[in-house]
Amino acid sequence: MRFSYLSPKHTGPSKTPSNVLCDKIKYLPLLFLLFFSCVRKIELKPGEYRLHNLAFKGNKQISTEELEYLIPPTQKPNRRPLNLPITPYVAFYNLGKTFYNKEKIESRWKKWTSRLDALPVPLVYDAEIEKKRKKYQRKANIYKERLETKENWWMKNVGEPPAKITEFAIKRTSDNIQKYLYNKGFFDNVVTYQIDTANSNKGIKVTYLVDEKNAYLIDSITYDIKDIKVDSIIKKSLTASLINTSQRVDMNNINLEKSRMELVLKDEGYYNFVAKNYISTEIDTTDYIKKNYRVNIRMIVRNPSLKNQHEQFRFDSVNFISADPSNDNTVRGDTTQTTYNGVNYTFIGKRFPARLLDKKILIRPGQLFKVSSVNETNRQLYGLDQFAFANIRFTQLADNKLRTDIIAPTNPKYTAAYNFDVNNINGILGGGANVSLRARNLLSVLETTELGLRANLEGQPGLDTTVQRSRELGANLAFNFPKIIFFNKISNILSLKSPRTQVAVSYNNSSQQLYRRQVVRLTANYSWQRSKYETIQISPFDINLINTPYKSFAFDSILTSEAARGNNLKVLFDPQFVSSINATYIFNNQQQGKNVRARYLRIFVESGGTTLNFFPDRNKIKFIDRLFPLDTTTQRAYFRFIKVNVDFRKYYPINSRDSWAYRVNVGVAHPYGDNQALPFEKNFFIGGPNSIRAWRPRSLGPGSAQGVTVGNRFFQQPGDILLEGSVEYRKYLFRFIGNWNAGLFVDAGNVWKWYQITSKFDEANFDWGRFYKEFAVGTGAGIRLDLDYFIARFDWGVKVIDPSRAEGDRFVLNKTKLGRNNDYYPVFHFAIGYPF
Repeated sequence: MRFSYLSPKHTGPSKTPSNVLCDKIKYLPLLFLLFFSCVRKIELKPGEYRLHNLAFKGNKQISTEELEYLIPPTQKPNRRPLNLPITPYVAFYNLGKTFYNKEKIESRWKKWTSRLDALPVPLVYDAEIEKKRKKYQRKANIYKERLETKENWWMKNVGEPPAKITEFAIKRTSDNIQKYLYNKGFFDNVVTYQIDTANSNKGIKVTYLVDEKNAYLIDSITYDIKDIKVDSIIKKSLTASLINTSQRVDMNNINLEKSRMELVLKDEGYYNFVAKNYISTEIDTTDYIKKNYRVNIRMIVRNPSLKNQHEQFRFDSVNFISADPSNDNTVRGDTTQTTYNGVNYTFIGKRFPARLLDKKILIRPGQLFKVSSVNETNRQLYGLDQFAFANIRFTQLADNKLRTDIIAPTNPKYTAAYNFDVNNINGILGGGANVSLRARNLLSVLETTELGLRANLEGQPGLDTTVQRSRELGANLAFNFPKIIFFNKISNILSLKSPRTQVAVSYNNSSQQLYRRQVVRLTANYSWQRSKYETIQISPFDINLINTPYKSFAFDSILTSEAARGNNLKVLFDPQFVSSINATYIFNNQQQGKNVRARYLRIFVESGGTTLNFFPDRNKIKFIDRLFPLDTTTQRAYFRFIKVNVDFRKYYPINSRDSWAYRVNVGVAHPYGDNQALPFEKNFFIGGPNSIRAWRPRSLGPGSAQGVTVGNRFFQQPGDILLEGSVEYRKYLFRFIGNWNAGLFVDAGNVWKWYQITSKFDEANFDWGRFYKEFAVGTGAGIRLDLDYFIARFDWGVKVIDPSRAEGDRFVLNKTKLGRNNDYYPVFHFAIGYPF
């Protein structure tokens, strides 16, 4: 590159320092382009081209996106963010190349390989040694790959090599596309390619010209099965067939049908049946033109060589072997053996109740081999959280018998976990710590016991302009049982539905200058899976004893004043007894990490204070007041209410990476006690990162009423009725460290009170004549970083319609301004995971 300059006599008049700075800043984008454009010259071997662009033309029935999957990563153009004429990832790759050190990588590979080779091979499974073995193997593989690819971490994960291609590679990919279309039923397809070298400075453009021609459809399907018994089994299962007449011929579906047939037979004892060995397909295209491109498919199931039928196998002996990976040899030598319901149990070290394990093992001596029972046994044992894994091995014996060995190394009896976080709220540096201890099988009923401790410190606004520290301490103890306890008949029916019973007690103490609050909670929960996508949860009791032993005089005076105006915020800080029973139904067919059409439905029903209806005085429980007495000036609040919440979400993929997401969230809570109030935690709230994002958390509503502010503190706005909906467009952008995605959204909704509030007459309560005028509407955009193991989300929301303003003046999008001093500035939210 050549640079020139002007002598002083050619320069213009002198500028102020601020103007000089502005002039320099405006050249930054140019410098940015120059930096990424002035990369190393691409070295090309004879016959290689620099690949600039790639396209498909002519395809009509098979999407371009589907065809793009057939292009190997090494034959794709370099990424250009926002389609700008720059390739920053190539620059990053070249930068990483300067740090590649072959000797250093080779030294580390030898180090981890030697550590791997030095590990002993114990006779009995040792969890610690196996953990080290996996770690050392993983490290050795990483450095071996870096030696083979000549790429370090930066080059592989941050940058990308310059896109180069040969005509031989283009021809091979063209052939692969043609084969793919053939397998999709386009038997006469033609695929060619075109290389455009018009702009050779940038590189070539490759265009694949696709002519699909006519698709071949299935006219008839016949099954030619030599084994009469196998023929009968297969034909009984044809209602679940994955290929049907009038479908387009698709070899992938035909192969899936072969796999389905294999599973059907393996569920009937055919242990040695493998589809690729015994099932073949014939496609008859005779007179296909007369039949309007329809063909006949024949599925052929052959017999084993020199045999006239397939053999069925039965389980012989079933042996369950549990090994404790403890390093204590004396414990390892403590072996217990027992037999229960035909299964031989051997416990090396830790002992487990065979009676309870028996409900999780579905394999029995004398039964026909059934692959679904084997897989379900594996799933049930792993779900107990008592075993690291379950490995089921089979040994073929004479007379078509199978010896079955279930090897299940145990998890450690005790495990501990902890995490820390740091925050800066209201200008005060704070944070928190959580420590949990898990113990397994303490009560010898396959249960897990969890003890958790937590502490938090954060800033909270005071009644004036000051900010004070808030401290929170908590503890919880939970027992988790892998069955439905107390109901044996129900437990037996649901034993294979991943049943769980949890009984938990917790204590929480939050303290600040304004008040100190204590909560003791006792809960019980039953849960099970009704099907693959359905979960049911029932809580027979959820009891909360809440007390506020201290309130500052100034704070208590403000709460009393608000109560006189009809605001029930004072209830939050009164002594309370809250009891309820609830049930939840969840349907969720989303697939983790896959962009597929899916639905999510959650129905929650709760009845609070139900037992109060059976007492003479429905406003209190006397033995609770006697057990936890209060002074004569304080009265404990009891609540009676019914609550229903329905949350429905739907996901529509546009392509493999982009999608639309919809959500409707409706809830009604009716407080029918004399105090006409809900416990604060049972209210509905709206606004925040997972709700209407143009408002701060829990700050919207109720209705068209103004939010309540006490001193410098903006109180959360509770409601008894919730109507909320969201629409979000999710768009893939690019990959750098992780997948970067954009989101455009519109949120709408509000909360309302069931009863009138004196200070907010005809504003906060739900009214059929005006509720539709009180919907808040917000819109905005966001950026999401998907790192596979979690998603970091950054959303900005702006208000469109503000129901707290007077009618006719509620459209506020034109009032949006930057700066927090403006009431309608964009609200920023940081959150983990998608909003719905």
